[in-house]
Amino acid sequence: MNLFDRYLLINFLKVLLTVTAVFIALVILYSLTELVLSFRIKDMDIGLRYSTYLIPLGVYIMFPLISGVSVIVVLRRIFAKKIDLTSQSFGVSPLRFSLPILMPILLGSVLFLVLNESFIPGLFKKVWYLERLYKKKQEVGTFIEDLWFVKTVDGKRFFVYVDNLDVGSGRFADLFLIMTTAEGDIIGVVEGRRGMWSGSQLKIEEGRVYSFSEEIKGGLERFTLDTGIRLEEIGLFAEKIEHVETSSLITLYVKGARIGFDTDVYLAEVLFRGGMSLLTPIVVIPLLRHLLRRRDVRTGFLVLLLNLSAGWLVVISPKVFSAKLNLPPYYYLPLFGLVLIYVLKGVYDLGKGFRV
Repeated sequence: MNLFDRYLLINFLKVLLTVTAVFIALVILYSLTELVLSFRIKDMDIGLRYSTYLIPLGVYIMFPLISGVSVIVVLRRIFAKKIDLTSQSFGVSPLRFSLPILMPILLGSVLFLVLNESFIPGLFKKVWYLERLYKKKQEVGTFIEDLWFVKTVDGKRFFVYVDNLDVGSGRFADLFLIMTTAEGDIIGVVEGRRGMWSGSQLKIEEGRVYSFSEEIKGGLERFTLDTGIRLEEIGLFAEKIEHVETSSLITLYVKGARIGFDTDVYLAEVLFRGGMSLLTPIVVIPLLRHLLRRRDVRTGFLVLLLNLSAGWLVVISPKVFSAKLNLPPYYYLPLFGLVLIYVLKGVYDLGKGFRV
């Protein structure tokens, strides 16, 4: 890394940290406002926990915008001193010129991919739990649909989905359960047409068991699962798919597809998390191409907003295809292909350079 690379890197990181700090201040203001206006219990400890969970989530969600604004601010200073034109006159391509900016952004995307395994889903779950527990008009209803959770017992993992649950009586209908070893091998599958949730015990009264080993013995009258969650707490502790570890979603997709389970929702969530992690370079690379080619900061903000909108539509499309249109999430691949071509065109143009 030469002297100019260090200069550009330090300036970009300073601006990035400043913009991030401003955004964090807005998140804290929002969380405190929510505590005062929307929470039933006005407790500073709850407010502190709420802010602590929201800050990293906000940075994760808004990092493409934070990075794009930081790039525009830094290049505005560079353009004022005509440093970009000077470097190009010495044969330095815009891509090489931009590396000190792109490297932190790419590292951030890799970090988000890693954190999307369990840390980020865990934060979403904690925020959801606090809002469900303390926010006004968030009391648990008596009827729950699409309940699902993961339970580990004695080294075995249970992936449980319940279509309908009456919290008042404990009766449920249409349960699907996959039981695996710790390594992910399927031990058995349970389809329960009806049953009872009593205390923390889930008991199946009518259905079928498909056993692939000796781990499941006997009929359904002997099959119970201690969920560790009491019925009256289920509305607070039931997991949404956004709260589940990525590795668990992949296990459900791979193993569930083999036995005919509808796994599109799991694939869609995994693709969505991957897209969110990679959204920043998708937005920033075409933005760099526009700025270094046109040297126009004012239109740079418009390009940033257009890139953000298009990128977000592509990232969310797997979940839309799966949940709203009942189509396999890989139908979004043509959209992803167009975005990939757009980004690669930006990389090519940056590498080729522009006329000075």
